[in-house]
Amino acid sequence: MTKNIVIVERCVKRFGAVAVIEECSFSIDQGSVFGLVGRNGAGKTTLIRLLLGLLKPDAGALSVMGFKPWNHDEAFYRRVGVALEHDGFSGNLNVKDNLALFAVAKGVAWSEVEAYIKEFWNGTFLHDYVQGGGKKVKYLSRGQRVQCGLCRAFMGWPSVYFFDEPTVALDVDAYDHFCMMSREAKRRGGTMLISSHHLSTIEELCDEVGILDNKQLHAVDQRKPDGSSPNWSLVADFSNDFRAIIEQCSLHPATYSNGAWRFFIESAETMIPEIIARLAAAGCRILRVGPEKNDLKGKIRTHYENH
Repeated sequence: MTKNIVIVERCVKRFGAVAVIEECSFSIDQGSVFGLVGRNGAGKTTLIRLLLGLLKPDAGALSVMGFKPWNHDEAFYRRVGVALEHDGFSGNLNVKDNLALFAVAKGVAWSEVEAYIKEFWNGTFLHDYVQGGGKKVKYLSRGQRVQCGLCRAFMGWPSVYFFDEPTVALDVDAYDHFCMMSREAKRRGGTMLISSHHLSTIEELCDEVGILDNKQLHAVDQRKPDGSSPNWSLVADFSNDFRAIIEQCSLHPATYSNGAWRFFIESAETMIPEIIARLAAAGCRILRVGPEKNDLKGKIRTHYENH
């Protein structure tokens, strides 16, 4: 049975008289990767800070794994992996000493950290620095510090992850490594929220995508567990009779524009053959049918145009 790990219900956050989040509601299922997008200043970082307990909502309900984050329970933070804009490392300590401090705070034995580094960070500068101590963190490049923050976030394989622009400054190898680590965390049952302006990251990793706009969260993209799109288009003739057939088979509303039907389906293997057969029997000329390309940028632009 699906379990909601993150639950936000009619959440409100104000700074003085200005509301940044208002009547915001959404949930994230266990093992799901949720992508958070939105314009600069929309409140994405504020929302993440609410979920981490760094801010307290002014109204509404919010929980993560059943915890109220602003209670600052030690058990809550030990089960959360975080990478924010500021990495929180001590610049005068080297990588190994910084990770050792966080390992103690998270209740992860250093022997487990060493095994984790050896298995999942071998071949990176981080592996070498942990083995030999390496430079003080303040002498690392920005991209290297981002990788250190990601290494800490995945350390101990927490239950929930919150990432705010996690791929900023990463080179191509480091980006691929982050994607690999994210998939491994998901494979282990981890639940994840990724906020990013890099839509390629969102498209590659996320099962669902929401846009924070006008102080509320709106769904803009949803995919099936295998990553494929449940949204299909069918280039064919128009008739309300054809609409009725598609909706009866798909059990979802169908729209028609630019010569094509668009609809949502649960199972392509069973529903698409039935739709085609019934449309053809009704005299509908079908030119092309297939899953819609996942054009996240287009979906976001469409959202802004309609709101």
